[in-house]
Amino acid sequence: MKLKQTLLACAALVSSVQFAAAQNFNQTIVFGDSTEDAGWFANFKTGNTAFDNAIQAALAAGGNAHFTGPGPNYTQILAGKFGTTANEVNGPGGGTNFAIGGAFDNGTFDAFFGPGHQNLSTLGTPGNLGLPGTAEQIGNYLASVGGKANPNALYLIASGGNDIFASLALAAEKPAVFTPATINGILLSEAGALATAVAKLQAAGARVIVVGNEYPIAPAATAPGQNALGQLLGPATWNDLAAAGVKFIPADTEALIAAVQANPLAFGITAPLNSPACVLSPALAAATGLVTGYGALCAPTTTPSNTFGTLVSANALQTHLYMDFVHLTQAGEIITSDYIFSLLSAPSQISFLAETAIQTTLSMIYGIQQQIDLSQRKPAGWNVWMNGDLGYLQINNSIAGLPNDPGVPISGSLGVDYHWANGWLVGAAVTEGYVTPTFSLGGGFTQNNAALSLYTAYRDRQWWGNLIGSVGFFNDTTNRQVPIGITVQPNNGTTYGTDFSLAGEVGYDIHSGFITHGPVAGFILQSAWIAGFTESGSFTSLAFGDQTRNSEVSVLGYQANFDWGMWHPFAQVVWDHEFNSLNRVVTASLTTIAAPSYSMPAVVPGRDWATASVGTQVTINRSWSALASFTAQVGEQNVTNYGGLIGLNYAFGQAPPPSPIVYKN
Repeated sequence: MKLKQTLLACAALVSSVQFAAAQNFNQTIVFGDSTEDAGWFANFKTGNTAFDNAIQAALAAGGNAHFTGPGPNYTQILAGKFGTTANEVNGPGGGTNFAIGGAFDNGTFDAFFGPGHQNLSTLGTPGNLGLPGTAEQIGNYLASVGGKANPNALYLIASGGNDIFASLALAAEKPAVFTPATINGILLSEAGALATAVAKLQAAGARVIVVGNEYPIAPAATAPGQNALGQLLGPATWNDLAAAGVKFIPADTEALIAAVQANPLAFGITAPLNSPACVLSPALAAATGLVTGYGALCAPTTTPSNTFGTLVSANALQTHLYMDFVHLTQAGEIITSDYIFSLLSAPSQISFLAETAIQTTLSMIYGIQQQIDLSQRKPAGWNVWMNGDLGYLQINNSIAGLPNDPGVPISGSLGVDYHWANGWLVGAAVTEGYVTPTFSLGGGFTQNNAALSLYTAYRDRQWWGNLIGSVGFFNDTTNRQVPIGITVQPNNGTTYGTDFSLAGEVGYDIHSGFITHGPVAGFILQSAWIAGFTESGSFTSLAFGDQTRNSEVSVLGYQANFDWGMWHPFAQVVWDHEFNSLNRVVTASLTTIAAPSYSMPAVVPGRDWATASVGTQVTINRSWSALASFTAQVGEQNVTNYGGLIGLNYAFGQAPPPSPIVYKN
C-alpha cells in the first residue's frame, strides 16, 4: 500500500478490522494399506475362519488388529499431536482412517488373482478379498462428504507395498508372462491411477497431503527384490502427483528406515533386524496361511498361544524394528510419526527468522522515536545519544501443536542529530543486536543484526512529526533439533537477510499547565527478506527457499507527557493495524532424495494489537539527559513482545538551556 493510502486509512481502522485465520487441523484422514491400517479387520469378516477367529482372540487378549501390532500406529500417534484421531472408518461410531491391510494402489492386481491364490498371503491377508484399493478409498471418502474434502484436515497416504509384493508373486508364478518390463509397466500404471485419485482429492478441497514412499524391509524379507521395486514405485508416484499439479508433502520413509537400519542401537533397537517381534504358533501359521502381516493377530503377551500371535519378549515392541519382517513395531511407528511431524513443522519454524526480523526492527524504531523527542527538548545544536534495549519476544505457531520460539532480544543504538532553532532536526543512528530464540522441539537459531537509520523531525508549539528510514542486515545460524524416537537429529544451517523500513508519526500537542497531551497517528512499513539455505547434519535436514515478510502497519492513539522539575514522565498508547496479507508460506525440499518441494503456512501474527509505552526523561545537567522506558505490544495474536530501554543523550556546542518550558493556555 502506498504511503498516502496508509496514512488515510488510519481514520478508517474501525471498519477494516480483519483477523488472520490460522489453519488448525481438525481431522486426520488416512488412505492406504497395512502400514496405516488402524483395525479394519477387527470389524470385517474375511471368510477365512482361522484368520477371523485369530483376530477376535487377539482382540480379547488386548490386541487391536493393527498389522503393526499392539499400540497405536503412526497415523494415530501423529493425529494425537494435533488433538485429532485416526481410527478405523468401519469401527464403532466411525472414524477417519480408510486404510486396509492388503490394499493395492488401484486394485489392478485383482484381475490377476482369483479366489484361492494363497500366494497373496504374502500381503498379510488371507487371499484375494476384493477390498477397496487406496484410490478407491479416496473415492469412497469423497462420496461420503458429498465431493467436498475437509480443507482443514491433515491427509496421510501410504500405498504401493502390496503392488510390489503382488508383482513379485506374479513374476514367480508366470515368469515368461510377467517379465521385469511388464511388472514395471503395471507398477507405473498403478502409480498414475493413485496420482489421479489424489488430484481429485485436492480439487475437492484437501490442502495438506502427506505421501510417503516405500521403506526398506528387514534383511530376511520373504520376497527378494521388493526394496528395488520400492525405489521405482515411490518416486514414480511423486512424479505423477507433481505432473498432475498436486501440492503434497513427500515423506522419505525409505531414507528414514534406512537410517535406523544403519544404526539401530542409537534408536534402542537391540534385536537383530531379521528377528520379528511377534510369532505365530506353527498350528496357527498353517491354519491362517500368513507369511507376513501377522501383527494383526498379535496380543501384548509373551504367553504362547495357538489362537493368536504373541510377543517374543515383554519389551519386543521397543527393542525390535519389525513385527514380521515387513511391518514396523511400536518403536518404528513412533519414529515414523516423529519424522512426518518434523516435515510439517520445519517450514513454520524457519518462518520465525523473517518474523523475528520484523519484530526486533519495531523495537529499534520505538527507541529512535523516543530519542528524537528527547533531542527536540534541547536548544539548537548537536546531540549524541545511545540506547540499550533488553526485551522478550515469543512467536507462537499458527497451527496448534507445532512448536513456538521464545527469545530475549538485546540491542544497542548510537545516534547523532542536529536540532535547528526553527524546529527541524536531522540525524543518523546505527544499531546492533542479537536474539537467540529457542524452538520448543529443541535447538533454535541466533539472529545477529546491524542497521543504519536516517531520520528527520519537526516540532513547533503544537504540531510535530518524524520520519525514520532504516536498512537492516541479518545473519542467521540455525540449529533445528528434531526428536526421532529416542534420538535427537541435528540440522544446522546459516543464512542472511535484509530489512527495509520506513516509519513516520505526526501529532498535535494540547498544553494544559505542566501536562502536554494529544493524538498521534503514523505508519510503519517493512519488508524483511531471508535468503534460502540448506541444512546439514541428518536425514531430517531440509533445504528452504527464500522468504519475504512484508508489513504495512498503521498507528493511531494518544500520548501525554509531564514536566516536573528535572523529570519528564511520558505515556503513549496506540492501536496498530496490519494491512498486508499474512498468508505467506515457506517452501522446503528434502535433502535425502530428489522430490518435489512443498510449502507450509508461515507463522501468522496478529492483525490488530495495542502498543503501550511508559517512561521518563531526566534532565541531569545542561548537557546530559537520560531516558528510561518500557514498551509492550498488547493483545497481538501469536506474538508477545515487550522490553525495557535505557538511553543517554549528550548535547554539545549549545548555550545552557533555559529553565524547563511550561506551556500555558
